[in-house]
Amino acid sequence: MYGDSQDHTPGVYAIDEEGELTLLHEYQDGEYSLGDLLEEFGFGRTEEGLENGNAIIVLVAREIRELKVNAHAYSFDYDEGFIEMCLDIERFTSGTVEESLRLVSID
Repeated sequence: MYGDSQDHTPGVYAIDEEGELTLLHEYQDGEYSLGDLLEEFGFGRTEEGLENGNAIIVLVAREIRELKVNAHAYSFDYDEGFIEMCLDIERFTSGTVEESLRLVSID
């Protein structure tokens, strides 16, 4: 849907209704990924199917709001890149009234 993932910078992207990607977070050095939102914070759900072999994670508005709170509360417990990813996702959605956000990780 969104072209060859080799054409994109490694990171976390928002997927809009037309399937277009917006880079929210460029991956930094460290051991973390978008999937850690599910594993570490219990946020999001995996959407059925894959896009170009990459899983799509959907966050609802409540989870997005809680990202910032958790990122600050656990900033010393997790990789700095993971915390920055959480804050970048929250910043992207700040001021919007979206019910959910579809995200994909491109490595």
